[in-house]
Amino acid sequence: MSPAVGEFVGSWRTALRVARRSAWRHRGRSGLVLLMLFLPAFAATVLVVSWANLSGTSAQEITFNMGRADLIVGADDLAAVRATLPAGSRTTPLVQGRTVVQGPAGLRAREYEATDLTDPLNRGRYVVQAGRAPRGNAEVAVTRPLAEELGVGLGSRIEAGMPQRRLTVVGVVDWSRSLRQAGLLVPAEAPLSSGARPALMVELPPGQVWSPPDPGTIAGLSWRDRQGMEPTAAERAVEVAAALLVASFAGAQVVLLSGAAFMVGARRQRRELALVAAAGATARQVRRIVLAGGLLLGGGAAAAGAGLGLVTFASARPAIELIADHPLIDASVPVWSLVGVAAVTVVAGVLAAWLPARTVGHRPVRADLGGQRTRSRTDLLSLGSGLVLLVAGTGLLLWSGNPDGRPEVLALGGVAELLGVVACAPGLVRAAGRLATRLPLSGRLALRHAARHRLRSAAAMAAVTAAIAGSAAVALVGAARGDATPARLEARPNQVLLPPEAADLLGQDGLHRLAAALPARDIVVLANATNVGVPFGSLPDERVDPASLASAEQRTVAVGGAETIRLVTGRAATAAELATLTNGGAVVFNDTLTTGDHVTLAADTQPAAPLPAVLAAHGEYFVKLPGLVVTAATAQRLGLTVAPAAVVVDTHRAPSAKELAAANDVLLRAQVTAAHPPAEPITAAVATATADTGRTTTIFYLLAGVSVLVALVASTVAVGLATTELHGDLATMAAVGATPRIRRRITRAQALLIVGPGALLGLLAGIGPAAGFIGYSTETRWHTPWPALLLITTVPPALAALAAGILARGGPPLTRRSM
Repeated sequence: MSPAVGEFVGSWRTALRVARRSAWRHRGRSGLVLLMLFLPAFAATVLVVSWANLSGTSAQEITFNMGRADLIVGADDLAAVRATLPAGSRTTPLVQGRTVVQGPAGLRAREYEATDLTDPLNRGRYVVQAGRAPRGNAEVAVTRPLAEELGVGLGSRIEAGMPQRRLTVVGVVDWSRSLRQAGLLVPAEAPLSSGARPALMVELPPGQVWSPPDPGTIAGLSWRDRQGMEPTAAERAVEVAAALLVASFAGAQVVLLSGAAFMVGARRQRRELALVAAAGATARQVRRIVLAGGLLLGGGAAAAGAGLGLVTFASARPAIELIADHPLIDASVPVWSLVGVAAVTVVAGVLAAWLPARTVGHRPVRADLGGQRTRSRTDLLSLGSGLVLLVAGTGLLLWSGNPDGRPEVLALGGVAELLGVVACAPGLVRAAGRLATRLPLSGRLALRHAARHRLRSAAAMAAVTAAIAGSAAVALVGAARGDATPARLEARPNQVLLPPEAADLLGQDGLHRLAAALPARDIVVLANATNVGVPFGSLPDERVDPASLASAEQRTVAVGGAETIRLVTGRAATAAELATLTNGGAVVFNDTLTTGDHVTLAADTQPAAPLPAVLAAHGEYFVKLPGLVVTAATAQRLGLTVAPAAVVVDTHRAPSAKELAAANDVLLRAQVTAAHPPAEPITAAVATATADTGRTTTIFYLLAGVSVLVALVASTVAVGLATTELHGDLATMAAVGATPRIRRRITRAQALLIVGPGALLGLLAGIGPAAGFIGYSTETRWHTPWPALLLITTVPPALAALAAGILARGGPPLTRRSM
């Protein structure tokens, strides 16, 4: 071994030994550093294992819906479908539909599936929790939510089907695509309703593909395959961008969180390191001792985080399944992913110790031995570097924050902006020190202390900034995903819609009983003209504008009077509107249908004479309600054919779930007792705003929870580390007569001065990456979640101040002040 290699190995061996002994001697400080490194490692382990077993690949999502099948083909004639399949294909029948179930509170419409649960093609689609697969016409398996709803178990008897039949519960299962789904499973030869279209699950021979027949050759042909369910290139790009942004942002957070702890720790360790230097160690060897501490604590945190993360995943399996809404099927440990998490944790520990190591290596030994402070302009240099990073990061985010940008540049911009905000912290602390004279005693002393030790105060503030930035970014992205597309209204809010068949099934008496179960103001059976319409040129160009699309759909012509006007407008008809109807005109609810004070109809594709019209609503579009109304006399004069369109219950408030269930019980009883019941149950639905909310994944919820937890713990730990510098000052104040209340106020003020500005800086640091990601994704729009942001920026400071006050309740430590 060469002398250089021997010196290098020996130096590191000594550094590790000194670091280990120092960590054990200062167990409290080491424990805080270890906690800062452990939390991200633990959270990353849980997230990585959850991702790998629940939603990490599109193949898993496809298996939850398709099992082992390559195709699911539906048609009226399944024999004709089998004839088109390649030789050697395996099939099993599948029926998916709705039926009626008798429950404790009445009849309910529920989803059901009819298939062979034991067939290998269904592996992954279902998980049997208890019992066995149903056989014959008198057996059924139920999902866990339905079993809880009905209060049944194995061996219980239920009534279900159209018509109703008694079934014995022989199994309790989960539907993999959604654990919250209340449904039934019966054998393939015993469907519970006649309206569901049969389908075939198909497994193709290896290397074979299926060529769909020409459209129209098989009635009702439809299919879906695995390739069609794969995410698009745009969706994959967004997932990659999100993963890169989260990984890079989280890595920067870990370094900053643990770096704050190392900065304070190195300050407390300065005399010990100065003794090592005085004994003959070079500056490089002193730096290696600090770096060895980062390596040692990073390795311990990585091992503890991975181990406890796996134990947590295994013990919290039911809770994780519930959050994911998917079962854990063939759970596995992603070894290489965990190795990556451990490696990142160790590297983060070393990087976090790098800046303190550089600082220690350049300090004068005599100053450290004598406890003297050295003047430094590092904060001014840091402020300049921070401004440069802020400008660079913002520029990168603006450049990449669009659908044509690159995810790598987006992640780099997010990290640069976070580091830029953090780098400005020392300069801000220095500037804030000049405001101390305007504060009361406790705030003045705390602010002057923070400014005197501004690098350590800024390090603690940086930890809070990094933690809050992650929470703010997650909240902003989550709000944008939940508000991706504006609402599209089917009817006026809280109105209850029923299909036209409901009027014949219920009759007048049944309609009144249904309305009596609801907070009904009126019940109207809409009648529309079937051979008339309002001509228009083409659909709007702005296809993404829901208002334009709704105005193009709300073009039906109703035959009625004042009750229809009230139904659509939500108010009583005016005298002018009633006069227009009486005089053979039309009352228009869609302002895009009129030309001046007239509306032109096309009866049997032939334009009719313009009708005088009065506009009753402006800018409100409801796609299930008529666009205009005329009287029966006008419809007869124009030769219009009239047919029932829908039943609408106009309510004076939103129906409760119990009221809607009672109304549906009336409707379902009419169906199961009818001489000719419908093929599948029809139910009443409350009109609500439908919106494309985007897919909010399990990982998002887990990430949000972890982010909040890290923010709270990091804030408390950062404050605890920073306030350790106050012990000497507090002891001196106690010696000259300061009361415990004054000491607690100073401690609380110190906590607020660190966490308060840190929370605001974190909010600023989180806005940029979130805005860049929202601009990159075409499926998201900006929306500011004010309540969430208010909680993120106020709860950590309040809890940190509270914790600081509690920890300061004891007597001050008796310390010897260094000169």
